Amino acid sequence: MKKTCLSHSNNANIDVSKIRNIIMGMVSSESLASTLGITHKQVKKHILDYDVRAIPSGSSFMDAGRPQRKVLVDEDAFNQGLFQKASVLKRASKKDDKKKDK
Repeated sequence: MKKTCLSHSNNANIDVSKIRNIIMGMVSSESLASTLGITHKQVKKHILDYDVRAIPSGSSFMDAGRPQRKVLVDEDAFNQGLFQKASVLKRASKKDDKKKDK
């Protein structure tokens, strides 16, 4: 049996499990920072760089200094942004280094 929410304004039935899935995909910028092992300010910079939609949810005192705005973001969208902007980091091979020295 499906649980539904009945909205009085438009009498539309909404599946509660869909609402839960939407909410469960949201994480705070503080939790992302602690998971990734970076500062809250760096997470906020990445959120802006990747154009991830965010919902303001209070103040964060995680980093020293002035409090910052804590936000809720879709974890999948944030991870997708990280994946798209990621690049391969390589060191030059030793043969290439010898050619550069000559």
